[in-house]
Amino acid sequence: RFVAAVFGQFLIQALALPLVDKFGAGDSARGWSITMAIFGVAIIACNFVVFATTRERVLPNPEQKPSLKDDLKSVFSCKPWIAMFVLTLAYFTMLVLRGTSLNYLFTYYMDPAALTGFLGHFGLASSGSGGGVLDAMGLVVKPDNSNAASVAFSLFQVVGSIVQLIGIPFSKPLCDRFGKKAVFITSLSFTVLATIGVFFVGPSDVNLMFWLSVLWSAGWGPQVPLLWVMIADAADFSEWKTARRATGFMYAGILFALKAGLGLGGAMAGWIMGAYGYVANAVQTPQALMGIRLGATVYPAFLLGVCLVCLALYPIGKALNLRIQDELEERRKKFAPSA
Repeated sequence: RFVAAVFGQFLIQALALPLVDKFGAGDSARGWSITMAIFGVAIIACNFVVFATTRERVLPNPEQKPSLKDDLKSVFSCKPWIAMFVLTLAYFTMLVLRGTSLNYLFTYYMDPAALTGFLGHFGLASSGSGGGVLDAMGLVVKPDNSNAASVAFSLFQVVGSIVQLIGIPFSKPLCDRFGKKAVFITSLSFTVLATIGVFFVGPSDVNLMFWLSVLWSAGWGPQVPLLWVMIADAADFSEWKTARRATGFMYAGILFALKAGLGLGGAMAGWIMGAYGYVANAVQTPQALMGIRLGATVYPAFLLGVCLVCLALYPIGKALNLRIQDELEERRKKFAPSA
């Protein structure tokens, strides 16, 4: 599932900005409208497929009586869930803040000529002849370098997604060996270092930017499944403590934190750049460029630090998790349906 999720991310990151340039033809609002319409139709189709094929795997005790009050009490008294709620809010705020700011970093801070020279190594610099599938999709730099930032940003995102895809399968064996919490903390620490490192990248340091992007994705890959698995562990912890299973409420709360983080991240990006004097479609002042750099590095790193604190407070380590799973398995055998 997570490989498929990252593959979908891979497609969107690879195609979004080039398609905007292609369909917009200088009008970014029109380009975004058409691109989002295409993605929206695809997402609706995928949602129907998911809904039609999803089945309940872990059933609650049939003697458990529905009670909104008891379910809410189970959720808000569950320390692991509280830690994961705050982590999710900070996590997705960071993702949108960093992603939005990086786009502006490539557009206004990185040197277009240096980006074009780097892209030439991948055959993405225009030869002036035109044609070809990549050129038709807007994935080749124009002779005037006007789209160098969007092509470079897409390439970095694509390479990052490939690195994440490679890293995801290592998540389970690492967790089996060291525990989910330890793996999450370690991989997130690499992500923090790579995030901060981008602050020290100069406008022409495209190679350094590329390898920091690879390091960021290498740290991110093993994390991709862990957030969702650890939320399930929080639900198991609550069931283990209270003998009530409130998985639906727990995931609903986490999804609220996720959506709130996505909205807050976008707002923070605008607030930060506005506070530093950003002006759209203009040459940016040194102060505005500093705001863009901080929005792509220091502020996201601070949010990642909040995530690390939440993980440090998350009480379910490897030993406790194994104990919970064993004891719940024994309990569930008592009301499992006969084969």
